[in-house]
Amino acid sequence: MSPNPAALPYPDGPRLLADVGASNIRFALETAPACFGSTAVLACAAHDSLESAIRTFLQSQNLAGVRHAALSLPNPISGDRIKLTNHPWEFSVEALRRTFGLQTLLAINDYTALAMGLTRLDPHERIQIGGGDPLPGAVVGVIGPGTGLGVSALVPFQDRNVSLTTEGGHASYAAQDDDEALVVAHARARYGHVSGERLISASGLELTYEALALRSGHQPAHRAAPDISAAALAAEPDPVAHQALSMFCAMLGTAAGNLALTLGAQGGVYIGGGIVPQIAGFFAQSAFRARFEAKGRFQPWLARVPTWIVAAPRAGLRGASAMLDDHLTADHGAGPLLVDIRASMDKLSASERIVAQDLLSAPRAWMSDSIARIAERCGVSTPTVMRFCRSLGFKGLVDFKLRLGSGLSGTTKVAHREVSAEDPTAERIGKIFDNSISALIGLRDRLHPDVFERAVTALANARRIEVYGTGSAALAAEDAQHKLGRLGLAALARTDAQQQNLTSIYLGAEDVLLVLSNSGELDSINEAVARARHAGTAVIAVCPQRSELARLADIVLPVDHPDDVQALVPMVSRLMQTVMIDALVSDLALQRRPLIHRALAHQDDQRFDALSSHSR
Repeated sequence: MSPNPAALPYPDGPRLLADVGASNIRFALETAPACFGSTAVLACAAHDSLESAIRTFLQSQNLAGVRHAALSLPNPISGDRIKLTNHPWEFSVEALRRTFGLQTLLAINDYTALAMGLTRLDPHERIQIGGGDPLPGAVVGVIGPGTGLGVSALVPFQDRNVSLTTEGGHASYAAQDDDEALVVAHARARYGHVSGERLISASGLELTYEALALRSGHQPAHRAAPDISAAALAAEPDPVAHQALSMFCAMLGTAAGNLALTLGAQGGVYIGGGIVPQIAGFFAQSAFRARFEAKGRFQPWLARVPTWIVAAPRAGLRGASAMLDDHLTADHGAGPLLVDIRASMDKLSASERIVAQDLLSAPRAWMSDSIARIAERCGVSTPTVMRFCRSLGFKGLVDFKLRLGSGLSGTTKVAHREVSAEDPTAERIGKIFDNSISALIGLRDRLHPDVFERAVTALANARRIEVYGTGSAALAAEDAQHKLGRLGLAALARTDAQQQNLTSIYLGAEDVLLVLSNSGELDSINEAVARARHAGTAVIAVCPQRSELARLADIVLPVDHPDDVQALVPMVSRLMQTVMIDALVSDLALQRRPLIHRALAHQDDQRFDALSSHSR
């Protein structure tokens, strides 16, 4: 994508982007859309942590105060804790965000980022292999061999694109001819399961070469993937290396065709990764495209699906930039109006673009700000603000605000945004509400139904239920006592550490201990829990899933929250605990409904008998 020299700098400063590879980590500071002001490549081996590498880059730029950042990682992304596959690096996304004082930090799978980055490719940054034309508005597939085999997709949704996070590279691979059957058998003997990544990657090319060399009778000395490619592309190619690279391209064609059929990817399939662009000429003449289409009755369908090699520089950084931009704009409730404004930036005057950038960076502030305040913040005149509104077809600011308000009432993206004293009041209020809503959505998505059912069953069958909580969790514990008691369950909240220590001695195998904790690291509670567990008591913990309490508990209902417990009252965590208790109690109420109805009917009969006796 060509830089736009007229692009306005981001109003909240440059954005930090990082693309972590197997050997190197690439950094960039994006000062404006598609404008990379500073870039650097650091060796991963030179740093003992990702934090160290980021700090080194930022110090080299003499830069502090970056607010937004995105990391493209060759890893599955699940939860806050990330352990990289190809490095000894392990980190918490939230802890890293706080360490560098970031407002936003996204950790993104590298191929999820690459898929989103396709929206920013210029025509000359892709090489078409074979025929076919993309169907506008259709799904696009992405696959690419490198250290592993990355798979993703770009799915149009309403007025934007959504990139999928998958582990499609680990799907099983089926041999398509006798030569491939030999290689698959060789891989199966060593690894058991043979996935696409086992064969279609740098190590897969080495494995294929080894299997073919064994068959040919050559000594199969280990040969690195770059050396195999070089030998295959030489003026006098090594026959085994040439066959191995040819098979590599054909197998990639089979996998790419499978992906196209699975996704219905009539928008085309893009080939990324670090290997194919280096062998583009060889690849174009290989069996890749024939294999892509070789799907029996669906050959004519696949013949219409185009395939391209991604030949763009810094594709990983661009993808991270696209994901970050999508996150930040969607974070503000990107209704049709905001989408229209972003699309019409080139038609606005320079001063109107400044006003538009201010709106896009903090749209809620506009709902409460006067025209004079908006003009002062943007450094323009009040007539300029009026011209901006009128250029979009509105009579004035009031008319514009009415439309803007309806656009901001949509869905909230699951994300935590730091509340800052520098934010306008409307933005602070919006962030507080959005953080609570998005935390509950995240809680819902992380809660496994089987684990939840085990917790409900344990509570339903308990002789008595002790509920432990201290600090702000004490309020949720007392709430749990009240709600469980209304169902006729013997529940008692303990909010004092000494009481918890003493009562844990008397718990037995027929009891249940329900523990609510913001950190899961409070020694007094964890000691009481360990004592109860030793006595055979079932422990249900509502706490962060990577905590000492979670390790001790039988059942963990994960409440992972981004509260800054040092600076703020942990409001979000308390809300999450309360909702979790409500979910448990609601399920218990459904199970105990017949018992409750019988008890209420019995009470009605007693009242009737008492009234009848009195009347006589």
